[in-house]
Amino acid sequence: MHRFFPTLLLLLASQIVLSQYQIGLVPRVSPDKGVYQKIGYTEVNLRYGSPAVKNREIWGALVPYNEVWRAGANNATTVAFSAKVTLQKTTLDSGKYALFIIPRAHKKWTVIFNRSHQQWGAFDYNKEEDVVRMEVAPKKRTNKVENLNYSIRQVDYQHGSIVLQWAFYEIEIPFETDYIEQFKQEVEQRAAQQPAPIKWVVYLQGAAHLLQIQTHAPLALSWINQGEKIMRATVAWNDQYYPRDYIVGHLYWVKARLLAENNRFQEAINYVHDLKNLDNTLFYERNKDKESIDLLLHQWKEK
Repeated sequence: MHRFFPTLLLLLASQIVLSQYQIGLVPRVSPDKGVYQKIGYTEVNLRYGSPAVKNREIWGALVPYNEVWRAGANNATTVAFSAKVTLQKTTLDSGKYALFIIPRAHKKWTVIFNRSHQQWGAFDYNKEEDVVRMEVAPKKRTNKVENLNYSIRQVDYQHGSIVLQWAFYEIEIPFETDYIEQFKQEVEQRAAQQPAPIKWVVYLQGAAHLLQIQTHAPLALSWINQGEKIMRATVAWNDQYYPRDYIVGHLYWVKARLLAENNRFQEAINYVHDLKNLDNTLFYERNKDKESIDLLLHQWKEK
C-alpha cells in the first residue's frame, strides 16, 4: 500500500507539468510564427512553429524521409484561404487546412492539405481527411536557413506560391486564385452601387485592367461598350478629379486597342480620331500616350 502513494504522486506531478505546457505557461522553444499575403482578392494566412537547425542533421534524420511531417513544430502548420484556390488542377475550397509534408531522399516531396487543422503535430494525422495531395520537387540551397521559414510569393494577381525554407532545402507550393471571376464580381457590384457619372468609369477601369493584363478581351470589350453607352447618355460630371474629356479620351483609347485586338482596325482608327478631336486633349498630349497612340495608329492604317 505504501508503494502506491509515491507512484500516485509522481503521476499527479507529471499531469501538472503536462498541463503547464498545454496552457502555454512556458514559451515554446520553436516560436509560433505567421505570414499573411493577399494575392489579388484572395487572403492567404499561414501559421507555423519555427524550429532551428542547431547543428543537427534535418532532412532524413530529425525529419525522417517517407513519413508525414507536421511541416513545422508544435501544432500542425495551418493555411487559410479566404476564397477557393487551385493546386495542380485540384480545387480547394475556402477555409483553414493543416499542411503536412512527406519529404523523400531522391523523389519529389508530397504536400498535403488536410481538413483536420486543429491537432498537435502529425500524431493524429488521418489520410481520409486529405483534401489535396500534390508532388513538389525540392530545391537545394547554397546557404543555410537556420530557422524554418515560410513566405508567400505573388507571381501576379492570379498566381502565388507558399515557400518553405529550412537548412539547405526549400520547396515551393504554387496555387492559382479565382481572380478573374472575383474581379468580374467586384466590377459589377461597384458599378451597380454608383450613380451614372461614376458607373461608366467603373466599367472603363475594369476594361482597362483586363487589357493591361492581356486576358478576357471579350469581357473587356463588353465592359467598355457598357461604359461608353452610359457615358454618352450622361452629361453630369464633377471636374474636381479629372476633366470629363480626359476620362472620355481614356475610354476611346481603351476601346480602340480592344477593337484592334479583334482585327477591327478601321473602327479602332475612328476612335483614335475621336480621341484627338476632343475639346480637351490632355489625355492625348501626355508624352508617353501621344507617342504610343501615334505609333499604333500608323500600324493600324497599314493593316
